[in-house]
This record gives sequence, C-alpha cells and structure tokens, in this order.
Amino acid sequence: MRGVLCAVTVIAASPVFADDKTAVRELSLKGVRVVAVEDFGFPKDIEIGTAGQLQDSPLFEDAPSRDAIAKQVNFDREKLVVFAWTGSVNDRLTPEPISTKKKLTAVFVYTAGKTTARCRHALVFAVPKDTIVEVK
Repeated sequence: MRGVLCAVTVIAASPVFADDKTAVRELSLKGVRVVAVEDFGFPKDIEIGTAGQLQDSPLFEDAPSRDAIAKQVNFDREKLVVFAWTGSVNDRLTPEPISTKKKLTAVFVYTAGKTTARCRHALVFAVPKDTIVEVK
C-alpha cells in the first residue's frame, strides 16, 4: 500500500519570531523521508534533544534523512520538535510567538481541515533547547 505524505507549508525555513534566542524555525524537508503515521486527528509533538537521539529516531526512514535534518540544527542551543500525523488535506499547524514570562514556551496551534480527503503530514521545527512545547 502506498502512502502520500503532504507537507504543510507554514513558513519557509526562516525564523518565525524576532530574535535568535526565541526563534522557532521550520526546517526544510527536501530530501527527508519521514515515517508515515496512521494516527488520525490531533498532531502530537515529539522532541529530539541530541544528535544521538536523532540518529536513533524511528521517525526518519533512513540515514540520509537524519543527516539532512542534523545539518539544519545546532543541538548545543536547539532541540527538534517533530510533528507527523494523518488528517485532512487542509489541516494546519501554526507556531505562535514564544512566551518569555517565566519560561520560554512555543505554542503550536492546530486547525483541523474541513475536508474528508486524508493525507499524511510532517513538520519539523528547531526551537531553543530549554523551550516548553505546547500544542493547542
């Protein structure tokens, strides 16, 4: 059975917010093969904090995919937040500004699509290492 992976384009691999200490960056998935997830509905975040965790991650199909992601992140300062889910072709996941009140918090807002056509979605973000991640 063949699956189709739809990449939701939110931001073009550039910082979402003003300064580098609170930047959320969407990473390019060009040449990256993310493992298909059959979990319908709400996307769940999976955090990867080290290069070793990335190399051991079952979320990416092969070593070239892991290497392509590793080249885009600095694990000394950042961690990865990976989302992979199956949903409407119109599903959206949008990052909101990071709160700096007590702790850094990256909020990702999920908007379910209204169509019944389904596809697999994958997004990978780099966020500052000490950031708390929330999905709403």
